[in-house]
Amino acid sequence: MTRFILTLGVILLLGGPAAAQQIAVRSGEHETFSRLVFMLPPGTAWTTERVPGGYRLTTPGQETRFDLSRVFDLIPKTRILSVTPDVDARSVFIATSPSVRLESFPLPIGAAVIDIVDGPEPATPIPVAPAAQSFRPLPDRGYLDLYWAKPRPEAPAADPAPEAAPARLVSPLALPDARVSTAERDLVDQLGRAASQGLITMELPKQAPKEASDPAARTASEQTAPPDAETKTLALQSETVIDRDTAAAFARHQLSESGHSCPPDETFDILSWQTDKPAHEQLTDARRDLIGEFDRPRPEAVLKLARVYVAFGFGAEAKATLRSFGISPEEAGPLPVMADIIEGNPHQTAESLSGLTACDGKVALWAVLAQDQTPRKEDVNFGAVLRAYSALPPNIRGLVGPALSARLIDMGAPDVATTVRSMLARAPKTDKGALAEIDAQIDMNAGRKEEAARLLDGLALSSSPAAAEALVTSIETKLSLGAAIPAADVDNAGALGRQLRGSESGARLIRAEVLGLGSTARFDEAFHTLSTWEASQFDALKQSATSDLADLLGKVPDDGLFIETFFRHRDQIPPTALDDGVQVALADRLSAAGFWQSARDILSAQTRRSPAGRLALARAALAGRDAAAAYSYLGDLPGEESAKLRGEAMSMLGQHSSAEGEFAEAGQSQARLDEAWRAGNWTLVAQQGSETQKRFVELFAPETTPPTDPQDIVPRGPLSEAQQLISQSQSEREAFTKLMEELKAR
Repeated sequence: MTRFILTLGVILLLGGPAAAQQIAVRSGEHETFSRLVFMLPPGTAWTTERVPGGYRLTTPGQETRFDLSRVFDLIPKTRILSVTPDVDARSVFIATSPSVRLESFPLPIGAAVIDIVDGPEPATPIPVAPAAQSFRPLPDRGYLDLYWAKPRPEAPAADPAPEAAPARLVSPLALPDARVSTAERDLVDQLGRAASQGLITMELPKQAPKEASDPAARTASEQTAPPDAETKTLALQSETVIDRDTAAAFARHQLSESGHSCPPDETFDILSWQTDKPAHEQLTDARRDLIGEFDRPRPEAVLKLARVYVAFGFGAEAKATLRSFGISPEEAGPLPVMADIIEGNPHQTAESLSGLTACDGKVALWAVLAQDQTPRKEDVNFGAVLRAYSALPPNIRGLVGPALSARLIDMGAPDVATTVRSMLARAPKTDKGALAEIDAQIDMNAGRKEEAARLLDGLALSSSPAAAEALVTSIETKLSLGAAIPAADVDNAGALGRQLRGSESGARLIRAEVLGLGSTARFDEAFHTLSTWEASQFDALKQSATSDLADLLGKVPDDGLFIETFFRHRDQIPPTALDDGVQVALADRLSAAGFWQSARDILSAQTRRSPAGRLALARAALAGRDAAAAYSYLGDLPGEESAKLRGEAMSMLGQHSSAEGEFAEAGQSQARLDEAWRAGNWTLVAQQGSETQKRFVELFAPETTPPTDPQDIVPRGPLSEAQQLISQSQSEREAFTKLMEELKAR
């Protein structure tokens, strides 16, 4: 046992810091701060200081080369503007935005953690912890050390240490050492526990060993160690596999706010399924040992190969591997769903992720993408979704980014979709096609349809996997703007649709071709394409194409073209294939053209019972001069349009007084006045009629004017009476002539 401990100490000593080496710099984005982790060797001293424009981190003891090439892979340039080597090889300059402050702490492995936090500097500067001090970060389920929580503040010492002579330098791993004694004691305890459980095994360290609490147990070497050595322990832990698996079982049963069990992040950590080797080497390595004893597949090897396939975006290959080796759904877990999401295919086993959108882990991302229905905004942990997305390999970001953006926009979170777009744009070797697709989605949601169509046109001409979908969306967007679809786009849609025949993408492309032909009045070609469309599994798409094509036909301004095309292809547009609004629009167009019987026939039985259908039937009946039928269709239907049609029916039936009341309810002032004229309501005409009508009523309906007081009447002689009759007759002729001219002008 002692030999093992000494060997372990030698290994740790050999792993000390080198004189000069390249230091990796990692980064991570959080809600209130951005994190940089400088992977310094253990024992490396470092300091931070405020300088104009940002902060400087310095390693005064040695020259250091910092690898800053991937700093901005996972963080935006909002709090941290740039990270560059400073004037010498011992420091690095961190340019920051205003109103942020720096917080820092070391990790037990020697790394320096720099957090650029929102908020101004405190009034009293907080001293930076010396690099030799050890902290233990809180455990977290995030991506490696990028999402570690901040360290717990250590309890203050009971009594301040008295001033002493300058401390002599002591090697942090010199033997004898209190930490080695603690490690040895813990190893002995754990080996005994492993023996009691029937097994002995060694695992990688996950937590720092606990301090011994019994002062009497301290060795002489511990009592002679420097004061600060008492607070340090080796980054070493031992535990049995039974304890480990028990802890993992508890971790798997963490609950979301909705009460669902949240699976661990390891199940969805795609980045950890890749290595630095080329893809073909990783796949070759994963294919080894697939078959074990007696030619039976080894499930763990099969699952490893499937994960590698998923990590490189080969979802179909991953599912085929699981299926061909007979891996059960319980063993496969969420891998088939993840493979379908990456491939953009419908997934049939997404129930396992139902209700997990609120989990604070990587599962939240895949749960959002896996749901058939868009989840509610309040049920989604957006912070977990963004963290999981930022931790994906760049190729997987490009594959799932557009679908995630569309889902976020659908649930009313376009700001989060914009963040997803920024994360994708910062990824190395960014998928330009996926980026353009997300930009188009954001523009569409903001009402900028012209800009969205322009982006989609460019994407449709690219070699991106999303080109076909972009072409469909571009055509639909232009149709919503009332624009004619260029012939080249129509032809491309038709060619791609036939090439992808039998798939949903192919059916959507054929639908786009049909509507594109209709947008330029090429209705004969469009209806011919519909007649040759054989895709029973996509009947819903075919029916929507028929309805939308009929809607385009109903908007053709040329009556001759409309009537000719409608009756030529009447059999291809049955009422049951058309939306209710399209049926009503076609019926009204036919009624206006005088084909009132065909207008009734284009309405289905269900549509006829709806308010809009009853109005269409009434208009068709009025076009056929069947006022009684029109009135029966309307009944007591509320609304100004129904009142107007009832007024027209009453007028047609000669019920002018009733018609006047209906037009008054409908707000039709001129129609009401016309009916008042026909009904002999001279009082209303005298009040609201034209000047010609008022003059006519004044001459021919004197009862509408107040009678003259008899005392004011001056007797006239025979000559004056005759002259008055001549003048009155002339006025009446003039009034009648003007009235006839006014009526003819209408």
